[in-house]
Amino acid sequence: MTYVLDTMPWQRLRSAADATLQESSHERVTPVAFFSRFAVLQAIGGAGIVGLWIAGIADKPFAGNNAFLCWLIVAIGILGVACVFLRRWRDVKWLAVHVVRLGLLGTVVGLIIAFSAAKSGGSADPNEIRTMIATVIDGMYVSLYATLLGISTNLWLKINLRLLGNIDG
Repeated sequence: MTYVLDTMPWQRLRSAADATLQESSHERVTPVAFFSRFAVLQAIGGAGIVGLWIAGIADKPFAGNNAFLCWLIVAIGILGVACVFLRRWRDVKWLAVHVVRLGLLGTVVGLIIAFSAAKSGGSADPNEIRTMIATVIDGMYVSLYATLLGISTNLWLKINLRLLGNIDG
C-alpha cells in the first residue's frame, strides 16, 4: 500500500506565510529610511528639471496656448509626489494613470488648433499663409508638449511607486 503525501495545502500555507512576511517586512521600513530614500529620489528628479531649465527646455511648455493644461499636469505631478510622501499608493497609481490622459487631451486640443488653422488657409496672400503656418505650428507645440509632460509625469510617479512603494507599476 502506497501513501501519497498531499503537499498542496503546505505549499499554499507556505506561500501565504511568505506573502505575509514580505508585507510585514515592507511595513517595517523605518520612517527615516523611507524619508531618506524619498529625499534622494526627489533630489535626482529636481536635478533633472534644473538641467532642463539650464538648457532652456523646461519653460517651453508653459509659453503657449497650452500653459493652463501644462500647469495642471505639473500640479497633478506635485500632488502625486505628495501622495508618495504620505504613502498613499492607490492615489499615486490613480494620478499616474490620469495624468497621461490629460497629456493625451492636450494632444487632441493641439491637433484641433492645428487642423482648424490649416482648414482656413485657402489664400494666396503670403502674409495669411505665414499666419496660418504659425498657427499650425503653435497647435503642434500644444500637442507635443502636453503629451511629453503627461508621459514624463506618469513615468516619474511610476518610478516613485516602484522604488519607494515596492509596487509593480
